[in-house]
Amino acid sequence: MGRPTKDQRREDYLDIGAAIVAESRASGATDPGLALAHVKLADVAERAGVTKGALYHLWPSQEAYWNDLLHHLLSTNRLFGADRLATMSAELIAARGEPQTLREWANELFDTVRADPAFFARVSLFAYLDDESVRATLDREARDAIDGLQPVLAAAVADMGRRPRSNGALRDLAVQLAALLEGLSLKYRVDPERTPDLPASRGRRLTLFAAAADALLQAFTEPVGDETATARGSVMVAGVGAEV
Repeated sequence: MGRPTKDQRREDYLDIGAAIVAESRASGATDPGLALAHVKLADVAERAGVTKGALYHLWPSQEAYWNDLLHHLLSTNRLFGADRLATMSAELIAARGEPQTLREWANELFDTVRADPAFFARVSLFAYLDDESVRATLDREARDAIDGLQPVLAAAVADMGRRPRSNGALRDLAVQLAALLEGLSLKYRVDPERTPDLPASRGRRLTLFAAAADALLQAFTEPVGDETATARGSVMVAGVGAEV
């Protein structure tokens, strides 16, 4: 086999950088400064079994490598997707195997997202929003997440004996919940005391996200049929019980 071409070597070194990003994300490591600042040329060279100078023949600086790595992550769809929100929601529902109140579902979703390394790795990419391709990718992933969340909300609303107040109400509700979850998770990351649990009856837990999710649900939907059924404590979220 002949010697790899310059383009092949560039691709190999960028793949190594992408692997380092994925490992950092999985380990929950936090990175000061730029989102890719922990990917050092020296580490990439060591993994590749070459000298650091070999990489400087391809990139004039560390920053140039980061720029190409970012676009490599974009082009290979290896960024940390916003669609993780809908995936987490579905996973939590499927894992329960028993009735689950809306409050419990929202509490668990908040607990999961606020500690998820992939979520914070993705948020760190906001440092690159001046890059049009980054903005486009994040926007597309956010839209995909909203589209994925809507079926969960549609099932919840129907099972609760409620209906959207307008044609676009479910999408608006999904947008509000996604933004709220992201914002509260960031607040928690800064200082957990900024997102304290609220007082709840019978010793039950009530996170700020769960309380707000319930209020938003009431605002974007309305009862149908027997309205007294909606007022009862046990209704359904995507096939599992929910409390309003």
